[in-house]
Amino acid sequence: MPPPVQFVNVFKDVQYERPDVGALPRRDCGTSLLCGSRPLIEHTLRRKVTAIANVKVQSQSRVTEIVPAATRPMVKFENDAGVGAAIEADLVVDASGRGAPTLGLFDALGWERPQETAVGVDISYTTAVLRPGRTSFDWLNLVTLPDPATSATAGLIIPLEGGRWFTSISHHGATNRPGTWEDYLAAARQLKTPAIYNAVYKLLPPGGLRHFVFDASRWRHFERLKRLPRGILPVADSLCRFNPVYGQGMTVAAREAKLLREILDRVAGEADPIEALQAGFMSEVGALLQAPWNMGVNADFAYPTTRGQRPERYEESRQFEAALFRAVVADPVVQRAFSDVVQLVEPFDLINSPDIRQRIEAHSLAQNA
Repeated sequence: MPPPVQFVNVFKDVQYERPDVGALPRRDCGTSLLCGSRPLIEHTLRRKVTAIANVKVQSQSRVTEIVPAATRPMVKFENDAGVGAAIEADLVVDASGRGAPTLGLFDALGWERPQETAVGVDISYTTAVLRPGRTSFDWLNLVTLPDPATSATAGLIIPLEGGRWFTSISHHGATNRPGTWEDYLAAARQLKTPAIYNAVYKLLPPGGLRHFVFDASRWRHFERLKRLPRGILPVADSLCRFNPVYGQGMTVAAREAKLLREILDRVAGEADPIEALQAGFMSEVGALLQAPWNMGVNADFAYPTTRGQRPERYEESRQFEAALFRAVVADPVVQRAFSDVVQLVEPFDLINSPDIRQRIEAHSLAQNA
């Protein structure tokens, strides 16, 4: 009987393949991932939220507009039958995918929209859920990355509940995508290593392939504005939408929710807690977003088709990344630090701490000797 969900030990259970250093060592870095499908995650969260006594969920409805108001904003919504309604609120948290309600409110007020930093990636990825087969692996998670100078195709396999496997092939700047399972296998054979192809070609074919296209990562700099409309707080993808191939979005959203809770507790005694909450959240969220944004953007600009302005000292950061991964292979302490940082468990400053920096430099000197 397969387990309902799968715990993946990082990196002991992870086959993480890079073109420059090969597969990273399979060391236990002290962290585990809980892998499950998006429907399972959303069902679990919904069940926990609806169990809270003072929470009401408005099902099968979508927000159409936030109406400006001098005191309390009003949210208009309609159900699947097209019947509309409205709710007044002290605080409206906009976690919609593209921030359309908040941006529409800015337009209605005649306010200038926030500045935006966009990095065009034109990611296309094709996914399939595979039914269990007789094949067994010595890993639970497989990642194959390309050499951006020669290829733009990456692959991924993760376990799902019920013993199933989720597999995905992504492409920067893709114009063609696999239409059939045979096309998918052909794309898998073009990856840097044959690991993903060898893992999936014997598994039972899926009921169908799913496609997704993502044009650009976007950071809408609400945090730079002098003020927000009263009672409005954009968070998660409304504030910053990450390239999904790096798996940062849900983790960053969870960290923002934690920050929101901390500031709510902090401002509860203020004369105007709503204004204090908006100001406090925006004063701190930029620092929370900066590290995951930089990690994703730096990786994206390795591909020649990426659009936008490169970060400052980009070439220096790429050289440091190469040195970092050489040290990750050689040094368990550096690998654990990398694991904690890339999973957003620890701040990026950990990589720049004197001990980790010294270890990275020592391995670089040893290799160049």
